[in-house]
Amino acid sequence: MKINDRLLYLKHPDSDEPAEFFIENNYLIDKQSKKKYPVIGGMIDFAGINIDDGDAIHDPKSMFFKLNTWFSRNIDGKILMSIFAGGGVGFMRAKKKIKTWLQEAAKDKTLFLEPEDKSLLSFIGRENCLSVEDLASKNVLPAPQDYPDISAAMGTIPVKSNAFQNIISYFVIEHVKDPRQHFRELARILKPGGYLILGGPGDVYPSHRVPHNYFNIIRFGYYEMIKENNLELVEEYYPAKSWMSVLYLCYTTLVRNSLYNKNQLTKGLQLLIFIISIIISPLLNALALLLDWMTPFDKKVYSLYLALIRKKND
Repeated sequence: MKINDRLLYLKHPDSDEPAEFFIENNYLIDKQSKKKYPVIGGMIDFAGINIDDGDAIHDPKSMFFKLNTWFSRNIDGKILMSIFAGGGVGFMRAKKKIKTWLQEAAKDKTLFLEPEDKSLLSFIGRENCLSVEDLASKNVLPAPQDYPDISAAMGTIPVKSNAFQNIISYFVIEHVKDPRQHFRELARILKPGGYLILGGPGDVYPSHRVPHNYFNIIRFGYYEMIKENNLELVEEYYPAKSWMSVLYLCYTTLVRNSLYNKNQLTKGLQLLIFIISIIISPLLNALALLLDWMTPFDKKVYSLYLALIRKKND
């Protein structure tokens, strides 16, 4: 969906009043307020973030660090959500469930918040998807090939009320300083009878994108926000149960520990451990699945939480 095709969905972040936007000289201009928002890399920057070109925010101290930057942008996400990462099966199951829900519920255009999983974006299709990315919660620049996005704060999403039949909020809520405000925005934007697919951390998910990681919400917190906004929980799903969650915590501690970033020697050690982890992770994932199947799940230890939520008809 091109930027000009998205203008009908937008509103000013500070108002529900309809606004007339147009594009001029790489700026989105609000005819009413005369405010200008830069269009950078296919994204409208409502958050006022200044984005430099290239890798200015990275400090390439050595070849290992340059390799790490390339790896993070091009390969890391694929491995993390595969059998080659400890606990990666949980992410695979989450993606499969989201696709199933979309097949059952998606009848109109979808709003995708923080669309890091490009395979899901491809599944929805450019013509049926508007995506919103909060650059303020990121500590890396978006890759040039990123899906076209609107850049905005997740507490004030610049989209009209009752605009979308489907919304996907996937690992966003823990990066928002006011999760309740984010939930109110989701309920506001969703059409009556529409579906929200919510994904987020459970009670044992490790910190990520630090320092912009504020909350890990357990299921009772999700229940409370669903109730507060007069929404209906249709189905909940736990892609990573107890043993899979423990495996993922072990994997992040051993393989993705930030202390490896000290110097070239520790970075080389991380590379060695990472190679070993790729070899043994399929076996460890199979073992965790077996243990989860054998052990009763009491919903007290889980790293991933998914919910299909419906907005009640007025």
